[in-house]
Parts: sequence; structure tokens; C-alpha cells
Amino acid sequence: MNQQMWQQAEKLGNRPYQMMTFLDKTTDGEPVYVALIPELPGCHTHGDTIDEALEMLNEVKAEFIYFMLEDRLAIPEPQLLNTGKRINLGDYLDNVVERVAQPQVPRGVFLTHEA
Repeated sequence: MNQQMWQQAEKLGNRPYQMMTFLDKTTDGEPVYVALIPELPGCHTHGDTIDEALEMLNEVKAEFIYFMLEDRLAIPEPQLLNTGKRINLGDYLDNVVERVAQPQVPRGVFLTHEA
């Protein structure tokens, strides 16, 4: 492992990337929390709790970025939704729906755009 590149990956990984979580199921049907970073497609982990999933995501983030650097891929900038705040993916989706939905549209309804 290239030490200089590893230090760069750690530095880039310390930037304020938005981390999201959601509840999913394993192939055995057991509940599991998935944590991901939207700006780093493919950088995701899971855990038995939200905290465990986020802790694991913090652990793998620098390694994920390291391999992107090694492959000479551009490292995306963080795109913050709420500065420094970790949110649940469900909360994020509710926020998006609230911003685009008309007041008479009930929450939880999928909106479609017809041309």
C-alpha cells in the first residue's frame, strides 16, 4: 500500500460526506441497516444497528477512496444536504417529497410526471 496515497485517501475521507441509512433485509429475511455515501457510488456497508452501519462506513470510506485514487478516478466533492448532519434515508425522501409535492398530495405517494 502506498503510504502517501493512503494519507491522501484519509484526508479526502475526512471531508463532510453525507451518510445515509435505511433498513433492509438480508437474503435470509433478517433486518439489517445499510449505510451509504451517495457521492461515492459503491461505498456502502451494513450493520445490526444504525450506529454500527455508520461506524463501519467510516472505517471503509478511506479504503474505498484509496482504491479510487489507485485507479486514477476522480474523487467526488461532498454534496451536503444538511451541513454536518447525518440523516436517515427515509427522512431524506420525506424531505424531497415535501419540497416537490403539492399540499393536497398525501405523503408517501409516488409522484410521476407525464409528458
